[in-house]
Amino acid sequence: MTEELAANPDPALLGIGLAANIVRTTVQGHGGLEVRRGTKHFSPGAKVWVVPPHWDWSDRLYVVGRHRGRFNRYIAVVMRRDFLENPRIRGIYSPALARALADVTDRPFWTSTEDAQSMLDQW
Repeated sequence: MTEELAANPDPALLGIGLAANIVRTTVQGHGGLEVRRGTKHFSPGAKVWVVPPHWDWSDRLYVVGRHRGRFNRYIAVVMRRDFLENPRIRGIYSPALARALADVTDRPFWTSTEDAQSMLDQW
């Protein structure tokens, strides 16, 4: 996908993003006693977009995705990295997603595919 984005510039492409999916089951609560499907805010398998980090690349990430609730809006949440699986580089084409990412930070997209790939390699 990285070579595709670099080789074929698309005028509809708004930016480069790092996407991931929410894991099927999460272990939460005191002592890990609560097992739930997905997370409080996202359904299992939901696609979320990782925001370029504001702080040290550690176990918590800022993500943007569609809420599992009734209104299905984009929300931004800080969540543990172990709640995410299947990270990959994707192009951002949706203006609504681009606005949601821009609301979170002044740098909503990855600056280049190489920058996104280096973060993906650290995952």
